[in-house]
Amino acid sequence: MFLRLWLATVLATGLVPLASAQRGGNGPRGQQEGGDDGFGGLAGRPYAETKLDRLGDMLRLSRDQKNGAKEIFDAAQKEAAPLREEIQKSRGAIAIALLAQKPQPEVDQLVTNHGTLMAQMAGLELRAFAKLYGTLNADQQKRVGPVFAFMTGMFSNRNWNTTGN
Repeated sequence: MFLRLWLATVLATGLVPLASAQRGGNGPRGQQEGGDDGFGGLAGRPYAETKLDRLGDMLRLSRDQKNGAKEIFDAAQKEAAPLREEIQKSRGAIAIALLAQKPQPEVDQLVTNHGTLMAQMAGLELRAFAKLYGTLNADQQKRVGPVFAFMTGMFSNRNWNTTGN
């Protein structure tokens, strides 16, 4: 009995600081610079990094190259807009068919159509990637591995250049 009580006390005293640390705590380490603005200290940051900024850092792009990349991706985003809408409608059609318990062949056809649309979007992303690659020097071309993964789904949202969407 004593052992259980002692073990419960040890665990409880160890978990209180852990819980405090997870929510930000009350000590100096838990406080954000710039005070509590309700957004976890985000107001103290000078700007939110865009995908173009991140891409520029990954490849060490010059200002002109960044502008060229922006033009490439803006054009691809514009091309992707109708396709993105078709993908959203296709996904909805699959959900409706499943909820309505449509026959499996009908669902399979909807899924196949959706896959075709997703493949078209991947092709659009890869064409934009190839255009970007063509503008890079040899040193920058050696750095494209992470960029290739970074571009997956890049045009699936309304704005390719924002983070978190």
